[in-house]
Amino acid sequence: MLVIAVALCGCSKKKQFVIQGEIEGLGVQIVNATYYAAGGLKRVSVVASENKFVITGESVRPTLLTVALGDGLQLATLIVENGDKLRLAGDVAEPYSIKVSGNSDSEKIAEWVSENAALLEKGDAAALNRSIAGWVGRNKSSKAATALIVSFFRISGFEQEADSLMGLLASSARTQEIVQNFTGALSAQLGEAASTTIGSMNLYDVSDSVISVNPRSRTATLFCFMSADRQARDSVSSHIRTLTRNYGPRRFEAVEISSASDSAEWRESLKGDSATWRRTWAPATVASTSVRKLGIPRYPYFIVADSAGHQIYRGSSIKAAATAVENRFGH
Repeated sequence: MLVIAVALCGCSKKKQFVIQGEIEGLGVQIVNATYYAAGGLKRVSVVASENKFVITGESVRPTLLTVALGDGLQLATLIVENGDKLRLAGDVAEPYSIKVSGNSDSEKIAEWVSENAALLEKGDAAALNRSIAGWVGRNKSSKAATALIVSFFRISGFEQEADSLMGLLASSARTQEIVQNFTGALSAQLGEAASTTIGSMNLYDVSDSVISVNPRSRTATLFCFMSADRQARDSVSSHIRTLTRNYGPRRFEAVEISSASDSAEWRESLKGDSATWRRTWAPATVASTSVRKLGIPRYPYFIVADSAGHQIYRGSSIKAAATAVENRFGH
């Protein structure tokens, strides 16, 4: 009977995977796991207590899974399948430094994220893509390589490079669950972000104080999510100046939100700038809940909101964003 019991216990363990986390500063809050298995999107939500949580799920084949907080802050990107037991450890204040153990693919993803934390915070698409391309070139048979392309490669403007990278991967690394299914999951997540109504956001501004920004006080509000790249900022500024001049501060407002890794880098990017619109700072590690829920996929990125806080445009084109503002005013 004892042998049978042990055997049944072993079979039970292999019918699920387990993710155990101990993250300093987590306290008591919701932790979500999102992944694809059995032909559909799965979402598991648990409540962390005293900085600890345990997530269980089922997938008979290796699949891509994200662990994130209820406010959208992502803690880990993992490859999991039944029988896996993974552990996450770190500090919620340093999400890019969270350590992962339990299987080699997940460990490799976490190592890459940690090594590229500065690039991820800046949102430098070209530099991130070069880092991923280099890693993929050295690890063509790794499912972690596929995960990096699907989860972190900035596709907009780099479509051919993304296609070429996928072509380098061994067929064993391009499993359906990771490539096709999680692409669907990502689309679903972005769809949720696009439907989010924008309310009041608390942001750091250039006077070293926290200000509240609410699109409901204007006919149209343009949110510009920028990196510390001066050239990118300069190309956007002319469009903002034109919109501000045409529609005035009572009807239109532009808010620049920088993802610079620290305040010194942010201020350096503003030197010599004569901008009159609100310039704020919200790096990934301290961004308010309302900013995280918007699911900004890359930088620069623009969102136009109407007076009800509904998003009427979101994308990487400042020209398209400006057109959305103009259409709002009937021009």
